[in-house]
Amino acid sequence: MAGADLIGVEPTGTVPHALVLVMGDTVAATRAFHEVVAPHVRRISLIDTFHDEKFETSRVAEAMGEALFGVWLDTPGSSRGDFLEILRKVRWELDLRGFKEIRLVVSGGIDETQIRHLNPVADGYGVGTSISNAPTVDFAFDIVEIEGQPMAKRGKRSAAKQLWRCPACGESQVTPCHVEKVTCACGQAMRPLLKPLIRRARSSAICPLLRPSASTS
Repeated sequence: MAGADLIGVEPTGTVPHALVLVMGDTVAATRAFHEVVAPHVRRISLIDTFHDEKFETSRVAEAMGEALFGVWLDTPGSSRGDFLEILRKVRWELDLRGFKEIRLVVSGGIDETQIRHLNPVADGYGVGTSISNAPTVDFAFDIVEIEGQPMAKRGKRSAAKQLWRCPACGESQVTPCHVEKVTCACGQAMRPLLKPLIRRARSSAICPLLRPSASTS
């Protein structure tokens, strides 16, 4: 917001996976966005939350018609496979159904190398981590539970988690938060590292496992 104000342009944003997760369906989330957001904002649907990208793209395109400006793929690199081939399949399905004007926007660990690789098919990019002028540690927060039920987008592990570390050899392990004891491969009992410091806006001296209505991990 501040950056847009400084350079005199209208700020823009993106639809989060959280919206699709909470609404439970990509088409429903896209329609909800379309109903409440100002008409001049381009409708770009995030289509990789639950199912295969080409099928979700076709569903959204059929539902939205000419109102849809583009589709957005934000699947993490660890689970998307050949991103260029996925984009080609999405483009094929759109063109086959007469949606040649719908744009393809991609993000998720995108840097200058990825942009050069994807340029033959992609129309736009979302760049976050790599816009920094220094080496970074890439991480993100994602919804992993809704109303206490495990729920996460494609490529992410659902449910609240605990991080364990071995005091003997330093190895780490991530488990669901309900796991009470973990033994390292070296035979030493591992120690839980995640302890809440604030609960319901108050400092906490105890360490219960928090389960808010929409927890992140």
